[in-house]
Amino acid sequence: MGLALMYGPAALAQQASDGANTATPADSAAKAKPKKKGSEAEKPVQNLTGVTVTGVRASLQSAQQLKQNADQIVDSVTAVDIGALPDRSVTETLQRISGVTIDHFMARNDPDHFSAEGSGVMIRGMTQVRGELNGRDVFSANSGRGLSFEDVPAELMAGVDVYKNPSAEIIEGGIGGTVNLRTRLPFDSPGRVIGFTGGVNEGDFAKKSKPSASFLYSNVWKTENHGEFGALFDVAFSELATRSDGIQMEPYVRRNDAAVLKGTNFANVYVPGGADWRTLDFQRRRIGLAGALQWRPNKDLELTSQVLRSDYRMQWDEFGGIFNDTSNNVHPAGGGTFNYDSNGVFQSGTLASDSWRGNLTTDGVRFMADRRYATQRTITTDWSNSLKYNINDQMVLYADAQFVKSTSQSLDFTVFDATYLPGVTLNVPGGSKPTITSDPASYATNPANYFWSAAMDHHERNKGLERALRLDLEYNFEDSKWLRYVKFGVRATSRTELNKNNGYNWGVVSDNWAAIDSPSGLADLATYLPGMSSLYAYSNFFRGNASMPPQLYFPSDKLVRDYHYAYQQLHAFGSATGWAPRDIYRKQDINDQSEKTKSAYGVLYFGNDDALGVPVDGNVGIRLVRTDVTASGYGQFPDLTTSGVDPSLKAMYYGQYFPLNFSGHYKNALPSFNLRFKFTDSLQWRLAASRAMSRPDFTQLQPYLQMGATLTSDNTAVTKWNGSAGNPNLKPMRANQYDTALEWYFAPTGQLYATLFYKDVRDYIANQTRTETYNGQPFEVTRPYNMSKGRIRGGELGYQQFFDFLPGWLKGFGVQANFTYVDSKGGTNSATDPYSNTTVTGVVLPLEGLSKRSYNLVGMYEYGDWSMRLAWNWRSRYLLTASDVATKLPTWSDDYGQLDGSIMYRLNKNVQVGLQTNNLTNSTTKVLMGPTSYADGTVDHRLYNRGWFINDRRYELVMRASF
Repeated sequence: MGLALMYGPAALAQQASDGANTATPADSAAKAKPKKKGSEAEKPVQNLTGVTVTGVRASLQSAQQLKQNADQIVDSVTAVDIGALPDRSVTETLQRISGVTIDHFMARNDPDHFSAEGSGVMIRGMTQVRGELNGRDVFSANSGRGLSFEDVPAELMAGVDVYKNPSAEIIEGGIGGTVNLRTRLPFDSPGRVIGFTGGVNEGDFAKKSKPSASFLYSNVWKTENHGEFGALFDVAFSELATRSDGIQMEPYVRRNDAAVLKGTNFANVYVPGGADWRTLDFQRRRIGLAGALQWRPNKDLELTSQVLRSDYRMQWDEFGGIFNDTSNNVHPAGGGTFNYDSNGVFQSGTLASDSWRGNLTTDGVRFMADRRYATQRTITTDWSNSLKYNINDQMVLYADAQFVKSTSQSLDFTVFDATYLPGVTLNVPGGSKPTITSDPASYATNPANYFWSAAMDHHERNKGLERALRLDLEYNFEDSKWLRYVKFGVRATSRTELNKNNGYNWGVVSDNWAAIDSPSGLADLATYLPGMSSLYAYSNFFRGNASMPPQLYFPSDKLVRDYHYAYQQLHAFGSATGWAPRDIYRKQDINDQSEKTKSAYGVLYFGNDDALGVPVDGNVGIRLVRTDVTASGYGQFPDLTTSGVDPSLKAMYYGQYFPLNFSGHYKNALPSFNLRFKFTDSLQWRLAASRAMSRPDFTQLQPYLQMGATLTSDNTAVTKWNGSAGNPNLKPMRANQYDTALEWYFAPTGQLYATLFYKDVRDYIANQTRTETYNGQPFEVTRPYNMSKGRIRGGELGYQQFFDFLPGWLKGFGVQANFTYVDSKGGTNSATDPYSNTTVTGVVLPLEGLSKRSYNLVGMYEYGDWSMRLAWNWRSRYLLTASDVATKLPTWSDDYGQLDGSIMYRLNKNVQVGLQTNNLTNSTTKVLMGPTSYADGTVDHRLYNRGWFINDRRYELVMRASF
């Protein structure tokens, strides 16, 4: 930033010396209409003094012009070269923008499974991000509302825009912000364009080479009598294989029994149940097709038809050594002692357990060998048609029709075998990642010491459809000192969501409490299906920087990749009441909803160059939205027919269903205001205020109520009536948001900006447990509710510059940097004691996904035929989920940074080759858990270490060509 301040005037002088190279708008630009896609104002300047504008420099210049000339606060990443977004996925590209962060887990509420490419885009800490494709709706069929950005091929993108405080003409739905993915159109270029990319990528952990390729053809034909025609075809294909290793601690439990207190003076100690270790091999294939036709029969009429189809397939295979004993029954082996720190937190010890063992006499600690195989395929298709008609010199009509369809199907299947490892010693030195050993180590290599324990299948089948119509009218004022133009528009949508999710269907095969006819009551691997298991070696686990049992017996590929075959094999000897596949979808598994929206907006654009002493422009508008929702579902009472309760209760509660149908609507008025002062051609100040809304996810709206009853140990009386449900009465989250930004554009690729923002969030959604009465019986039901209000505030700083003032080849150096600070207040969530399922209220947690600090630091070099980039991205600790699906505890992702890079060489004006890299620093993702709530109302506010994950360093050889 100091260099920018020191050399900015020199850069401006250089810029002024060649008027053809001026990137800032002329004074007359303030009176122009907004820039249309493909207009001259958006085309990058082609020359700098002594520097040819290509590659990274041209993309940065294009993105800077979009930001500087926009009518609202926006940040962009563009790809002037075909297939040349700076990262190999849309998600990874987005994290380079100030205020945008991503997760590195497949789902925030399941931080046991790592995602190398990232997921879960957040803007200024808000997860309610709206995704658009070319300014229109787009979504993935995943029970949510937004787009899974990892589903979309980055190679198809011309650019990505992030709107953080949008004007009224932007479609509603993104309270955090709106991400617009832009694809190319034929009329973007004057004639024929051919481009292709190719590459081979490999991770040093997965050690599997995977290809990628894309091809684009675009052309424009001019006819004598029928105007101009344009056609574009773009196809992209890529595969990726990654491996991630994870080490995890089981939750720490407050204990005061004599066995764990032995040798201490503590009243209470905190003992983990054990440790887990897992390797996950992930593969994905992404195929994208984009096509566009344009026709301009005359200067007043333009017709466009666009199609995009994204086909995303992934599979992952996990080998997990998972602690499977009872935490409260773990104690020092052989009457020994555990070692604790000064706060009574476990440090090391040899574990034993007095959990019930059935016919077994071992005191070893139980572990599962968890072999899990998951597949998913998501297909999203968008077909859009638009019209632009110049009615006269002052009026322009826009019309748009869109059809979106997204389907997703997934299967998740796990087969478990189990063993009781003897002599397990757990060491957690100084809070670092644990080491775990078993003595004798040879015990784990004998299949007779394992037994088939359980299996679990899970199915999802989702389908989303939307039809949208939009009509806009623009009127340009002539000879007005203040009024520039006004836009009015109406839009109507009809969306249906049919989501089927049959839960996780776990069932026993053999166990101490589900014995079969064998000497031990268990189905050991040496006797039963001996060919369906094999010894798996954790090769180079955690790159050799961890100590875990090196080998375990796991179910075979054939067994886990065909769950029908697995049932035939396991059912032949397993428990008669054990696991059976659940291929059907029950009433509670089906979420069928429809939603219709109607909206109208008006925006007035104004500006004056002289009245206030400096040029000023802006817009003021309002968007009115009505949302109509309908949903049909069921409630289900508990089934007490097999219990020993009073016959009158059995007659009242026998698992019967009752209908739950809902229809309703809500209205929202969303005003917006944007104002810009242009102190000079390069220095401007923006003010923005708006109201935004974000509708609840379809899973939160599901009209289903599952009711249950907890019985006494002898099954003769009910001790607790409870339930869980969705809430179709939810209203959207709303926010009044304010931004101010000071922006200095001191060179065509040089900028310095500072932004302050404030969001007043209302009706945020969180799960709460409240008393509801059915049939005269009070039930404690947990469901999502609209809560009161919260506050988000913060700021962003950004800087970008190539050092063109340096001599010779040194002028090729450049830097990008941005920093974001976000603070929140007002969110209070309930927490649950994971050991008694007792809800403890009043545990204050921040909003999920919100890092207080994040930054990007990018070093660039582009000179002659060389282009290089090193990009460091970092974010501070944030709350992943208020209730992890495994531990039921609040779970956090700790501070994390990653270094990526690329180097490209231009062979000639058409072809360049290079290397792109990810995770050069071999970064470790660390997960924390806590606070821990207990049934007596006390809360342990410490954050304990939950997990450590590492994944590949990735390398890709790439070639790009365009003609």
